[in-house]
Amino acid sequence: MDREEAQKALELLRTVVKQARDDSALQNWGPIWILHGLTNAAGFIATDVMIVRGVERAWLFALLWLGVVGGNLAAVVLLKARGTGARSFVENQLWSIWMTFIFANAALGVLNSLMGLPLLTLAPVIGILSAVGFSMMGALMGARWYLGSVIFVLTAFAMAVVPRWQFALLGVVWGVAQCAGGVWLTLEKRRHTSDARIV
Repeated sequence: MDREEAQKALELLRTVVKQARDDSALQNWGPIWILHGLTNAAGFIATDVMIVRGVERAWLFALLWLGVVGGNLAAVVLLKARGTGARSFVENQLWSIWMTFIFANAALGVLNSLMGLPLLTLAPVIGILSAVGFSMMGALMGARWYLGSVIFVLTAFAMAVVPRWQFALLGVVWGVAQCAGGVWLTLEKRRHTSDARIV
């Protein structure tokens, strides 16, 4: 392969990657992210309320989050039911990132208990896991998602410094970050649809 062929192949690869990013915006993830931003924020704030009220049984927190995650999963299934065709590469990656994040947080709760630590002691690690999730989004969907990683790392430190409000802090940041991502995806979908009509 000579230099000119290599440049054409690279340009084709860039076009495919850009189309994959556009494809993710076209798969109705914007409204899903906005909804999840609100439900996740509510879940984190409810966690703080439970702590303030003296709840000490881990299963009650697990029940709360099973409800939040179950509701989020149901929302994805219902909102995606309108779509047709197979899931795209980007969509499969979004599912993988999301499920990895959920299982990592569940494992964190179990580890907290196995180490004999007071309930939710390792909570700032959720901020770090969130940063990792947004970093994976950055690798998949573009550099602007890396900003979320920085914000979540800073949030993890804030959670450690102000443990009394740690879940409320995380809830606000989750709500803003995920809703902002959802708005961006929605705007990308509209832009892409508008461009397609012009062509």
